[in-house]
Amino acid sequence: MKRDYKLAGSKERRGINRRMAVAGMLALLLLAATVGLYLQLKKERTGPTYSDIRDPVERALVPFWKGTTMYGESLLMVADGEKPPEASLLFTPLEIVSVTDAGQDIVYEPGVDWIFENGKLKLPEGSRIPVMKKSRLYPRTHIPGMDFAKKGGGYVLYREGSFFHEQQVSVTYTHRANEWKGPVPSLAERALKRTLGRLRAGEPLKLILYGDSIAEGQNASGITGAAPYLPSWGELLVEALKLNYASELIFENPSVGGKDSAWGKAEARALVAERRPDLVILAFGMNDGTLDVPPEQFRSNIQDIVDQIRSANPDVEFIVVSTSLPNPETEFLKQQPNYKTEIDRLEGEGIVVADLTGVHQELLKHKPFADMTGNNINHPNDFLIRWYAQYITGLLVP
Repeated sequence: MKRDYKLAGSKERRGINRRMAVAGMLALLLLAATVGLYLQLKKERTGPTYSDIRDPVERALVPFWKGTTMYGESLLMVADGEKPPEASLLFTPLEIVSVTDAGQDIVYEPGVDWIFENGKLKLPEGSRIPVMKKSRLYPRTHIPGMDFAKKGGGYVLYREGSFFHEQQVSVTYTHRANEWKGPVPSLAERALKRTLGRLRAGEPLKLILYGDSIAEGQNASGITGAAPYLPSWGELLVEALKLNYASELIFENPSVGGKDSAWGKAEARALVAERRPDLVILAFGMNDGTLDVPPEQFRSNIQDIVDQIRSANPDVEFIVVSTSLPNPETEFLKQQPNYKTEIDRLEGEGIVVADLTGVHQELLKHKPFADMTGNNINHPNDFLIRWYAQYITGLLVP
């Protein structure tokens, strides 16, 4: 019998095409699943990337010690004589994503406004980036209210408000993982057992932040009214908790600038204990250190504050913050570095220490104080404020 090879070949080809189409679809699905799994594993290993996070508050809360993108590191470009201004970054950049003003409104152009060579960000002639002359940063003559004495002679420039913020630039870049060698927080499962239990159960939590001007949020751009309007670190912490838990959060901040732990002890009952909080963050130490309060006395004052608040609510828990440091070129730096060892003795059930002293000490190994300051004396800028918020969040959020 004569075969119609043409018809038989057409059917065979259609069958082969169908099988190939199905196989192709399966291959595409497998490839998509593989790529998706790879990207998910990559994100778990390195944390969110710059493009993953659109919300500026969420971006501000991405832990600096995780991931491979540094978002918004601050620099103050200082001109020393005829030398072109240059500055080092905290980590070694793989790629610089952007250089902007501190308000993140002006994007500076590579090759025109800045270059990166030999491990430093440098400003070519004609750059639009703000520059602080070294002679201005270190005045030779005293102007009351605008500078403080410098160790060894001369003066150190001082300004409140957004003055230093507006002189600084913000750099976003990628880097290798695990470059941070300083203190890293861990979830305070034992010390803050009740607090974490309430948060996980979605129960209401009353949080009080009690301290000095750093706790108030002084020099945060949101407080001074400058872009990008970053909130105080206490408010950033609350936002972090809202992002991770369903609890109703009641946040109060009776902190007062210029105060020390002796004042905190005297006012603890009225300002904190009577409000019956569930969690208290104690953030004194900057002014105590400058007043040369002995470490043992500082610890005693903090212990007294804890005891007064516990007398009104035995279940209350505490985060005790070891302060960031003042300008090391001034007489404001005295006892502050010595307080961490003392307040570590308070740690135990219901009390954990947040080591911002150690964080700032590590930062100062790589960056000058002026890069991270809001007033050039003792207040953090937005960059260092984010370290406060991120570190304390790390005690409360996995």
